[in-house]
Amino acid sequence: MSSTSLTLGNMVAGVLQWVILLILLRLYVYKPLLAAMQKRRDNIAKQINDANSLREEAEKLHQEQEALLKQAREDAKTLIAQARREGEEEARKIVEQAQREAQYRQKAALEEIQHERDEALKAIRAQVADLVLMATGKLLERNLNDKDQERYLDQILQDAGQLQ
Repeated sequence: MSSTSLTLGNMVAGVLQWVILLILLRLYVYKPLLAAMQKRRDNIAKQINDANSLREEAEKLHQEQEALLKQAREDAKTLIAQARREGEEEARKIVEQAQREAQYRQKAALEEIQHERDEALKAIRAQVADLVLMATGKLLERNLNDKDQERYLDQILQDAGQLQ
C-alpha cells in the first residue's frame, strides 16, 4: 500500500476531521462572528437612528431660530417705525416751539422799536419846543420885518426837520 492511496479508514478519518473542524468553527468562530456582526449591525442602526433624531432636532431648532429671527426682524421694523414717528413728532414740536419763540421775539422787537420811536418822537418834540421857545425869544428880542421873520422861522423849522 502506498501512502497516497485512499483507504476507507483514512476517508472516514478525514471526513470526521472535517466535521469536527466545522463543529469547532461553528462553535468558536462562526457564532461569535455572527454575534459580533449582529452587534455591529445593531450599533450602526442605533447610530443611524441617533443621527436621524439629531437631524430632526437640528431641523426643529433651525425652524425655531428662523421663527425667532423673523419675529426679531418684525420687532426691529416696528421699533424703527415707532422711533421714526416719535422723531418726526419731536421735530414737529421743536419747529412749532421755534416758530412761537420767533413770533414772540418779533413781537417784542416790534414793541421795542415802537417804544424807541415814541421816545425819539418825544425827544424831537421836546427839542422842537425848545427851539420854538428859543426862536420866539430871539424874535422878541429882535425887531424884524415880516420877511425876515418868515425866513427866520423857515430856518428854525428846517433845523427842526433835520432833527427828525
